[in-house]
Amino acid sequence: MIDATLKNANILIVDDQQANIDVLTSLLELKEYTNLTTTTDSRLVVTFFHEFKPDLILLDLMMPYLDGFQILEQLKELIPASTYLPILVLTADVTPDAKQIALAGGASDFLSKPFDLIEVDLRIKNLLKTRFLHQQLENQNQILEEKVKERTKELEKTNRELIIAKEKVDQSDKLKSEFLHQMSLEMRSPTNAVLSFTNLLREEMVEKITPDLLEYFNGIDSAGQRLIRTVDLILNVSEMQVSTNKPFFGEFDLLKEIIGKIIIEDKKIIENKGLIFNFSSMLSEAVIVGDQYSIYQIFVNLLGNAIKYTSKGDISINVFKDERGINVSIEDTGIGISEEFMEMMYHPVMQEESEDPNRYEGNRLGLALVKKYCDLNGIGLALVKKYCDLNGIAITVESKKAVGTKFTLVFANTK
Repeated sequence: MIDATLKNANILIVDDQQANIDVLTSLLELKEYTNLTTTTDSRLVVTFFHEFKPDLILLDLMMPYLDGFQILEQLKELIPASTYLPILVLTADVTPDAKQIALAGGASDFLSKPFDLIEVDLRIKNLLKTRFLHQQLENQNQILEEKVKERTKELEKTNRELIIAKEKVDQSDKLKSEFLHQMSLEMRSPTNAVLSFTNLLREEMVEKITPDLLEYFNGIDSAGQRLIRTVDLILNVSEMQVSTNKPFFGEFDLLKEIIGKIIIEDKKIIENKGLIFNFSSMLSEAVIVGDQYSIYQIFVNLLGNAIKYTSKGDISINVFKDERGINVSIEDTGIGISEEFMEMMYHPVMQEESEDPNRYEGNRLGLALVKKYCDLNGIGLALVKKYCDLNGIAITVESKKAVGTKFTLVFANTK
């Protein structure tokens, strides 16, 4: 295939002696080269270069009007730097300077007369083969450049579309978060009012209250507290989305400022469910450095989930210290978590399915509003993970289906 291509190459012969041209022409025709053009007038080389577009030039040096060196200078201005156009100098000038000047001026090869026709044939064939390979490389580079340009345009278009899509998603998320934030604030006030009036009513009826009524009041209080927790959780999510809640890092006693308050808030709820609450601490105080608000939310969500998914048995909080720092474990005897789900449980929309999806209370309003906030357990654990990362808290979980779950928090930033 390549030999056939070489035979069709355009070869320009420049020599002021017709006899030399005839010898070269006979050789090339014998070797079946088909496209030959010759001239004895060196002044016409540039014209032939433009019209004939040679693939190889056989050039004499010693000629009238313009010698070979002058023609090489002219061609140097016309041949692009990226293009390989071989020029074989065939001359009777055997001086070393002539060869050096010719090769430095742009000649590809050099033979002195009288020359061996077999060698001339081989030199011509090698130069044309090199020309062919260069053209192939140029063509491939051109194709590659076109593909790169096309691909670049596609990527630029895709990037623009992605930027626009991201801006729309960000705007949508912001609007959803602002809506959830406003909705949560609107829900909190009337819920607090219901709980307050219920407590007042219970106090007014304290002498007349029956066991059944007391159970009703306790149910209202428990449901109201759960609704308050739901509102707080939605507020936390919206605050993280719209960045309204900025962390403040400082020293505080974890036992006094957070765990003690959590126990007071949730002990009654735990006991109302018929569960046993256990608390133990090897420390009299546990001073840490962190953002008190977000750490409080960690305990609210972990203990809230323990209460939510435990129908019998007990819930325990244990505090101790080891070489890693202050450890706090929250353990329950609830439904537990499968090993498969534990790898995904910190994703915001993940909640492991149970046989009875309505058995454990949760907020279904989020599902109607926006899918990513569809489940409070998923949101709670996602927030726990984010808040742990924010405060440099290591969190681990041990769980077994139908046996229970144990979350352990390790606070390394202690005083």
